[in-house]
Amino acid sequence: RSETGEYVAVSSRGNFYMTWAPGQTYWFPHNRPTARRVQSMGWDPTNRIWLTNRGGGVFLANKEGLVDTGDFDAVSLESRGFGMLDVGYSTDPNVGFACGGSGSLFKTENGGKSWKRVKGVDRIAGNLYEVK
Repeated sequence: RSETGEYVAVSSRGNFYMTWAPGQTYWFPHNRPTARRVQSMGWDPTNRIWLTNRGGGVFLANKEGLVDTGDFDAVSLESRGFGMLDVGYSTDPNVGFACGGSGSLFKTENGGKSWKRVKGVDRIAGNLYEVK
């Protein structure tokens, strides 16, 4: 849920996502922006939607608010094929983290334009599921 009351939801198999905004009478379906299935979605501090897919990709909307399939841009994140499960930001909108399979953790310091792997967690023998 965004701070303005908009919602985004991912289908159970990740084949599509749906959006809803206050005043709409129904949820609006959207195709996924990539051939790989959608894993997770949410909002960054600047009210742009982020999306992760099951192949380790991270995508950011190129405009604020609810967006359609063509409004996502891939970001530079070398996940080594491990799926990214969550993205979260600190109180500084430029600093964020993406986590995923096999202890993968990435950090951005420029609002999500580029990401660098945090190598200090490489020895964790498990998935990282959520950014808090």
